[in-house]
Amino acid sequence: MPIVETHKLAPKSLSAGDNLQAYCGLDCMITFEVLEELEKLFNRPPEVYDFKLALQAPALEMMLRGFKIDGMERRNGIELLSQQIAELEETLNSFAQAYCGRNLNARSHDQCKKFFYETLKLPEVWISQKGVRKLSINREALEKLEVYFHAQIIVACILAIRDLSKRRSVLETEVDADGRMRTSYNIAGTESERWSSSANAFGTGTNLQNITPELRKMFISDPGWKLCGIDLEQAESREVGFLFGSLFGDWSFLDACEGGDLHTTTARLIWPDLITDRKSAEQPFYRHMSYRDMAKRGGHLTSYMGTAWTASRSLKVPLPIMERFQNAFVSAYPSFPRWWRHCAQCLQTEQRITTPFGNTRIFFGRANDDSTLREAIAHSPQSATALRLNLALYRVWKRLGTRVQLIAQVHDALYFQYRESDDEVEVLQEALACISTPMVEPRSGRVFDVPGEAKLGWNWGSFGPANPDGLAKFKGKADTRTRTTALSRVM
Repeated sequence: MPIVETHKLAPKSLSAGDNLQAYCGLDCMITFEVLEELEKLFNRPPEVYDFKLALQAPALEMMLRGFKIDGMERRNGIELLSQQIAELEETLNSFAQAYCGRNLNARSHDQCKKFFYETLKLPEVWISQKGVRKLSINREALEKLEVYFHAQIIVACILAIRDLSKRRSVLETEVDADGRMRTSYNIAGTESERWSSSANAFGTGTNLQNITPELRKMFISDPGWKLCGIDLEQAESREVGFLFGSLFGDWSFLDACEGGDLHTTTARLIWPDLITDRKSAEQPFYRHMSYRDMAKRGGHLTSYMGTAWTASRSLKVPLPIMERFQNAFVSAYPSFPRWWRHCAQCLQTEQRITTPFGNTRIFFGRANDDSTLREAIAHSPQSATALRLNLALYRVWKRLGTRVQLIAQVHDALYFQYRESDDEVEVLQEALACISTPMVEPRSGRVFDVPGEAKLGWNWGSFGPANPDGLAKFKGKADTRTRTTALSRVM
């Protein structure tokens, strides 16, 4: 390979082949130079790097094993969704025929733009994508058009068709020949230490971390095995509360997390005349959201310094309501502004954030940029939550060995299966013990941990009358249920 002195190159001075070699060489060497500079900062590779290497073993095991699929449940789901989509398309086409004399494809953005903006002559909705202004007919645009009476039923049909079609596409995802769906995990795919997932190396499977609750019933345990899922309870909110206590000696937010249902507590603080308990918090508040939903979603967004305008758009809540909510939320927990200022100071002086686990992330974005600040604010609780879950996953894999088989990792939850013939209580209690990663705040001596909640059953869906094999909460004693799905169907 020729030696290219890149600092002496003039534009278009190389042939196409040499230009490609120079490009690839720069790509490798610049990365290598960065590595050399980073190595000067450490006497040895950081422990987080070693831990990511160790995580490759359980990750590869889950990727090879995959999740067993109930073929009949999958086919029934596809048929049901196809029937619902066909009925909605018939309704949509009847309205479209009345307006313009032809059918309307809900998934065709060109047809929908022409129908709404030319036929119905509704105001155009423009959006900006990467600095380019485009005429839009996406969900956000359709929801804006929904305010017009003569467009309401048409918009509702289009949104429903698109949602159902997306769900059907997941069910139609190719399953491997052995009846299992596999995913490919990337254990270093994000800067917050969260895993990402996608279709596997052979082009089958899908992102298992993005399966909606409605579709989980078709994911099942193997014959003779039972499924267990353990998720971290209010993990990110608890991490934020621990930060407040460690930095400012304010434990009120963590007390709210550990004292019960944080979101109901928050709703009660914001609407003291209306909310007294969980039942009253579940009352409808705005459209499809209850008071508790509003407190939960708005609370998370507000925690990471999201503006009222952004929250209003995301939650589809009028701006004055969101402004009132954020003012009440910050008044109830005044350490939030102090925490935001602390993160801004860390960016301005050091351009780095260190989590309670001691992991440090350097931020290369502009320190005075709002997007960099919000990323820095969210990093510590998100990174700590991801590390807690990955530590738990590794312990379960290491300590329980062949007694369990890891199945999936889903952001703040892990799933494994265990033999039905084993002592169920003993296996689950040992697995729950792997979740615990206690910390002690040195000044106050307060012990902090994030508990795990276990659910067990024979499929990934939630237990209920329509799903007797679904995941039910583990209450410290053996589950008296038996598998209702015929094993011949599973096999």
